Amino acid sequence: MSSERRKVKRREILEKFSFYICVPKIGFARHKVNDISELGIGFTIETLGGEFKLDAQEQVELHFYLNQSLYLPLKIQVMRRIDGSNTQEVGAVFLDTSTAVHQTFLTLVKFLDQIVETGISPPP
Repeated sequence: MSSERRKVKRREILEKFSFYICVPKIGFARHKVNDISELGIGFTIETLGGEFKLDAQEQVELHFYLNQSLYLPLKIQVMRRIDGSNTQEVGAVFLDTSTAVHQTFLTLVKFLDQIVETGISPPP
């Protein structure tokens, strides 16, 4: 029996992509995207001892940046939060999943799956 609790597959973000997020409510700093799925996102907030934190169950707008200037505005609800000494690991689900923006995000997820299936990586 699998210990996987998720209903959909998570995709780890490859370092070759420059995806990152910012949460306007806590400032316009870049935060690392760890993984994405059709239903949610995992990311790391570098708190550096400050008060740049999200609370469990909190609903906020998130900007998912595809490059330096192009982003998708998505609404999330924090479902999991793990505090470290200078970081906060956040797992969140998407809200407003019937919007055109979320449909665009789903297209990106599908694109990432296709790259993994058909892309060729250089030898180690």
